[in-house]
Amino acid sequence: MRRFIAELRRRNVFRIAAAYSLSAWILIEAGSVLLPVFGAGESLFRAYVMVVIAGFAVAVALAWRFEWTPEGVKLDRRVAADAPVQAEPRGQKLNYAIIALLVLALAVSVTFNVLELDTPDGGPGVARRSIAVLPFDSLGSDGENRSFVDGIHDDLLNRLASIQSLKVISRTSVMEYRDTTRNVREIGEELGVESLLEGSVQRAGDHVRINLQLIDAGTDERIWGDSYDRLLSIENIFTIQREISEAVAAALETTLSPEEQASVEATPTSDLRAFRLFREGKQNIYLRRLDTLRKAREQFEEAIALDPAYAQAYAGLAESVLLLWNNHNDLPEAAAVRLTETNLARALELDPRLADAWAIRGLLQSTLWLNDRSGSENVEAETAFRRAIELNANHASAYMWFAALRDNEERLGEAIELYQRAMELDPLARIPYVNLPLIYAKRGEHHAAMQLWLEGARVHSDWPTIYEYVANHLWGMGRLVEAFAWDRKAAELAPGALDSPLRGFAIMLDLGDVERAEALLDAVPREHPLAAMTQAFRAMVEGDYREAMTLFAGYADRGIGPAKGFYTAASDAAILAGDLDQARKYVLLAHPSLAGDAAGAVDRQTLDSAVKLAWIALREGRRQEAASLLETSLALVRRLPRLGTFGYGIRDVQIYALLGRKEDALQAFRAALDEGFRGSIFFDNWPLALDPYIASLRDEPRFVAMVAELDRDLAEMREQLAAAQAAGDLDALRMRAETI
Repeated sequence: MRRFIAELRRRNVFRIAAAYSLSAWILIEAGSVLLPVFGAGESLFRAYVMVVIAGFAVAVALAWRFEWTPEGVKLDRRVAADAPVQAEPRGQKLNYAIIALLVLALAVSVTFNVLELDTPDGGPGVARRSIAVLPFDSLGSDGENRSFVDGIHDDLLNRLASIQSLKVISRTSVMEYRDTTRNVREIGEELGVESLLEGSVQRAGDHVRINLQLIDAGTDERIWGDSYDRLLSIENIFTIQREISEAVAAALETTLSPEEQASVEATPTSDLRAFRLFREGKQNIYLRRLDTLRKAREQFEEAIALDPAYAQAYAGLAESVLLLWNNHNDLPEAAAVRLTETNLARALELDPRLADAWAIRGLLQSTLWLNDRSGSENVEAETAFRRAIELNANHASAYMWFAALRDNEERLGEAIELYQRAMELDPLARIPYVNLPLIYAKRGEHHAAMQLWLEGARVHSDWPTIYEYVANHLWGMGRLVEAFAWDRKAAELAPGALDSPLRGFAIMLDLGDVERAEALLDAVPREHPLAAMTQAFRAMVEGDYREAMTLFAGYADRGIGPAKGFYTAASDAAILAGDLDQARKYVLLAHPSLAGDAAGAVDRQTLDSAVKLAWIALREGRRQEAASLLETSLALVRRLPRLGTFGYGIRDVQIYALLGRKEDALQAFRAALDEGFRGSIFFDNWPLALDPYIASLRDEPRFVAMVAELDRDLAEMREQLAAAQAAGDLDALRMRAETI
């Protein structure tokens, strides 16, 4: 050992290792700061660190293999045993190099950490560089003046948002503070900003007066303020906006780049009426309702008729058409895509730096790719989103839409980073409070998911959607009583919705209370446009599977609801009816990608349908095809969470049973019960007693005993729910979600 250590010293291995370690320290410290500047996310930084660490082994290996000689660097085996080696002089130089690297590493660490240069939004170098523009007071009584004032506010906010060195809170969040009684410090803390811009706008005849002041959110001190009193013209409005933007940037010690100066000085239209129509159209887009989106489309078209060179109006028209199709199915796909692409092309022809147009293009390409998950639209969407963010680092929607793309690509770490950035810019936005937890749920991080949903429920306590998401996740976790309590809260907040009665119905079926489940179906108002679909669920409960299959397929064929979901339900009913041909037909209508190489198309979205095709293949004697599908599905299942919104439930039990691996199936069922599995209907459209995949297990004594154990747990849950409802206290059940 001593001889080996002496040889390591002779070859300078220890010195090289020390020198490389210090160099790696410097590289990692520098990378932690510089990589984010160029848009690198956490995953790329991790890869960078791994490469730097891997270099250590290479450096040590080279030190062992090579030596410094008077003739230069040579392989060790080519250096004669008695040849003079430059160990000591070179060693001294390496010592000096190590000392220099140590000093440099300490300097880098002090610079980045003590001076906090690695903190994107902190430190003295960026004081007062985050801002929220609060809604302006309207000093007029008519509704038209309110709309005018909101337009002024929105335009100024967008101009400030184009300044990359400012963190500007998005409109969605700041509008929550209209007519607020909160003080400046509270608002600053809630929005995570150091400064607030507040003011008022008064329009009187042909004059407009704007009063503004910039406030330090931490000290409540006035940083800057001014008044602008001008004739009401489109030129003066944009001139005022430019002057305000420049004054705020100067007050926040921000220097504008030439591109930012151009954005701040932009005059998007020369027509005051077109500007008014555009701003009203944007207000209607924010609401996202079918009627407001239709109205927005009309307003953008009118604005374009008044000013055919109005780039922002073309982008607004593209967005309204895309949302009418994507959110409400109000237009045929082909027509919607054509109109969206045409208007985006015109917008970018007029203004290639229009971030909104790039973000909307990303949303369009992402939507097209998501519909069939083929082609290169996802790559084109990524390019568009990156361009939008490059042009406007405060574009919360671009971050959010980009996050959704990464989520659908199963690049979950990047999706989380993008949603977190969106929430920094728009901390009171609703959508990230449901979508970001879903990503954690996909990764099986149930505590993180639930805590975010619960925080969302506290921030948006009157929003039924978030209660529905919590109910759904608890249901998938096997927490059926708590799920029902959250579902009832959603129904209370949105009494006309259909989701809650149907979810409550299914939860009750999993609890084994068929009578109360049917009562919830009866509670659906007959005048509800989707009330007819309850007939299909009733047919399933009554065992008329062929009727249920026909009804579900009919809803999908007529476009009454989500076609993929209805075709999936139709395939389940067909399986229970024993109609293999119809089952296969509806499986492939739900997931056309399985029509070719089915095993090659198995992913999180197609997993359930792949197992159905395997079951059909087994029934038809195609055992090799079935085995291929089942083994591929099993490999995927092992990487997924068992429970929650994206859980697989007892899919592993079913696969093992179909493969004839009975012992593995029984062990997997035991594991499922221990983890919290309590019902099949969340994962399949049938109860455990009817599950055709596990028919080979039904007479196994161990399986029978485990099912009896499950039934006892469900009976206890029913008693808990009955007691809570009798006491009128479902809140106590809802509070249990905190324990996940």
